[in-house]
Amino acid sequence: MEFCKYKKDLNFSYTMGAFPTIELLQSEKYKTIAVLVHSKYDDKEKLEKFCAENRVNLIYNDKIVNKLQSKENTLVIGVFEKNFAKIKKDNHILLCEPRDKGNLGTILRTALGFGFKNIAIIDGCDVFDPKTVRASMGAIFKMNIEIFENFEDYKKNFEKNNIYSFILNEKSTSLKNVEIKKPFTLMFGNESHGLENFDLKGTNPVFIEQTKDVDSFNLPIASAIAMYKFTER
Repeated sequence: MEFCKYKKDLNFSYTMGAFPTIELLQSEKYKTIAVLVHSKYDDKEKLEKFCAENRVNLIYNDKIVNKLQSKENTLVIGVFEKNFAKIKKDNHILLCEPRDKGNLGTILRTALGFGFKNIAIIDGCDVFDPKTVRASMGAIFKMNIEIFENFEDYKKNFEKNNIYSFILNEKSTSLKNVEIKKPFTLMFGNESHGLENFDLKGTNPVFIEQTKDVDSFNLPIASAIAMYKFTER
């Protein structure tokens, strides 16, 4: 197999770093193709153990690691097959047009921390980009992620879900007073224009109260607050 710089049209991607690579090796949802290691990496015994247990090819090759790494301190790189899985028809997160790879990875990690293992995405950035995978700290390997072309396609698949759209308008209810009905979908928009591009008819608009000293919470913070509220009971 030829290991080349990551491109979206590849059917495989990379983990950058030892921690997300070990998370990959322990995943039941994703297949590890190989693990590439630089000679400077000093915790080889642990990595060799995981690779042996999972029958994964461990390759020591400084040249390949140097070619693929995004940062000079990346000494371990995992190679894995992409896996788009159907999400389950229960409580989950819907991300609409996320554009920042770091934000997306952070949201995935936060979602997993609150027990959300199913993520729907509409027209977003590449969820399997190594930057997103790294920001998720390997959380992505414990999740089901399904991509939808548009909101209508999504709704056809989840007609019974109560969709809570996080947007501030004249119909919005404060998160403090929202009535939670299950199964639910927490719907978040783009970092810059929110949910302006979506017809939210039939959804339950919700806003997060804040002081007038800031314009808004950024997407990862807003989603974390919402996830906490919807799981605190």
